[in-house]
Amino acid sequence: MTRVIDDVNTAAAAVLDQATAAANQTTFAVGGVMVNNMTGEVISAIHNNVITPLSNNVSFTFDPTAHGERQLVYWYYANKDALKLPEPNQITVVTSLDPCAMCTGALLTAGFNVGVVAIDTYAGINCAQNFQFATLPPNLRTQAQKNFGYYASGPANSKPLTRPYVGGASVAFKNGVVTPANLRDCGTVFTESVDTVRNTSNSTGLPPSQMSDPAKLPSNSPILQAYREIYNKAFTIKVDNPRLPDAQILAELKAVLASAPNARNAVAFIDPFGNLVLCMADAFNTSPVHAAFMNVTQGYAKTRWELMNKYVQAPTTENPALYLTHPKYGTFVYLYAPDPDDSITIMSLGAYGSTMEGAIPNMFPSNLQFYYPPRNGAQFSELVPVVNELPPFYTQNVNISLMQVPGVTQAPAK
Repeated sequence: MTRVIDDVNTAAAAVLDQATAAANQTTFAVGGVMVNNMTGEVISAIHNNVITPLSNNVSFTFDPTAHGERQLVYWYYANKDALKLPEPNQITVVTSLDPCAMCTGALLTAGFNVGVVAIDTYAGINCAQNFQFATLPPNLRTQAQKNFGYYASGPANSKPLTRPYVGGASVAFKNGVVTPANLRDCGTVFTESVDTVRNTSNSTGLPPSQMSDPAKLPSNSPILQAYREIYNKAFTIKVDNPRLPDAQILAELKAVLASAPNARNAVAFIDPFGNLVLCMADAFNTSPVHAAFMNVTQGYAKTRWELMNKYVQAPTTENPALYLTHPKYGTFVYLYAPDPDDSITIMSLGAYGSTMEGAIPNMFPSNLQFYYPPRNGAQFSELVPVVNELPPFYTQNVNISLMQVPGVTQAPAK
């Protein structure tokens, strides 16, 4: 039987249920529900799945991008045609917590309406609580003000309200009022989970000094085979210093981009031993949110989790934990720097922050680099303020820092 939501408190209770389920899974306590604006029908409901326990019940990063809202956007495109779903502008994604940069970028790219219950003053896109969205590039602020809505809250029939509604006219349930209890609980359940989960995510991996080079494993190693199913050259290209990408990486990025229909960019991930683990382009034929960075960070993390889950009790020589570590010890490299005006950039920078979830060892050279300036003709200097205006989590905790690959002096001919 199809579930229908007809008021904002039922919607708030639904996302709170999802957030509570996430907390019980020991991941970030955030949940989302996608509803049809015309009918109130619940199209899908998903909670955060960043941390998913392994078979031995140890909490481990499954996918750093698996926030509830981002998953709902991906789910929508995977099922839109088969289920004959409405267009995004006819749908509202109700979320228990103000979306982070990654989820905001995905939601804006897709064009969904967004209804928000609780505020996140550290990583939420409306962290200043003034609905001005200075955390976004100027060209995206108007779109966010049109698509996003923050529900009113207060006791039933109270005047004035504790918090009035502010937001777009097309957000479902915009005229309702969330009870103070639902507002409080959506915020509290997240607050009680965030520090523990963030520390877990940032520490799921040994320091390289305690590990061995996976490129030295035999060719039939499950580790090599698993990554080569995603990228057939995994662990076959090596640089002397993982933080100093060279001409080999540049050539591979160009080749991967050239082979991907409609792609605008490509991203590589180099492990702390200098191995090129993954090199992937945008997959915009799949959906407008399948950007290169998303594909790489998801591919690395999900494959690592699956290997850890399967071989968690394997002998030392086959234990994935001794060969695959947290991406903070490696290097992500773009072919072109992200476009400073693009919602895809906000999504990808947010995903990078979620991948790191904390301080990065060895900040220089940066573990987020690019070969060439943005492909749209913008200068890299125009991207700097975009990064600096992101919510505090990205500028203070992760301290996102992009740099051009050393030695690259010019862009390719158009």
